[in-house]
Amino acid sequence: MRNMKAVFIKQILSFFKNPERIAAPAFFIAIPFLILTLMAGADTDRNLIVSQFVIMFIGISMVGTSAGFIMEDRFTMNLRFMGMAGVKPYQYLIGTCAALLLISFGAIILFGLMIRYSGESMINFLIISVLGAATSMLLGITLSLSKIGNFTMLIGLLLGIGPIFAEANEVLSNVFHFTYTMQITIIIRSGDMMTDFAESVQIVLINFAVILLAFIFMNTRTGLDGEKILKRRQ
Repeated sequence: MRNMKAVFIKQILSFFKNPERIAAPAFFIAIPFLILTLMAGADTDRNLIVSQFVIMFIGISMVGTSAGFIMEDRFTMNLRFMGMAGVKPYQYLIGTCAALLLISFGAIILFGLMIRYSGESMINFLIISVLGAATSMLLGITLSLSKIGNFTMLIGLLLGIGPIFAEANEVLSNVFHFTYTMQITIIIRSGDMMTDFAESVQIVLINFAVILLAFIFMNTRTGLDGEKILKRRQ
């Protein structure tokens, strides 16, 4: 517990010390707010406008930020030092994701308020969005451990923007249908957080489970600090 708390505090401080990390989520929150403010009184589809930025926040910002933590901690040798201090991979994972979840939770609440959710609709929105954010964080960490780590941002862009284009293209819609960001889009744009909610949550959880298995596999092969790779090369 002490190790997870130390990682949690370290990642919170690291996030707010880096203006670039703050800029992306701030941008995705500010733009829909400005659009809705400037178009106040007009016949605007709040669900449509905000949903685009919710999935970009979850797909792009959360994947990139979590991957950035791994890259930074590897570069500064923090991962090696934490390993020597007895921090286990699962403790690092939980501490890092908990820090990002706390940060993302505040942003997701703001998105919900922009759509004007309340009561059970707001609770369901928070549940599926937080699950999506957690999936993105795990994906970012997993990708940064893999050989395709350089494509992390590209994959984040596909998850964040793909569902937007999929709305107008049947082929893309079929391709993205079983991705967690597409399910979040479907639920928000339906305007009814109750309809098909359980099915969408199940698909998001399946995405999370698959990525968790990939993380376990990658950590077994490389280790969070890459030490196993170095040993094999020697």
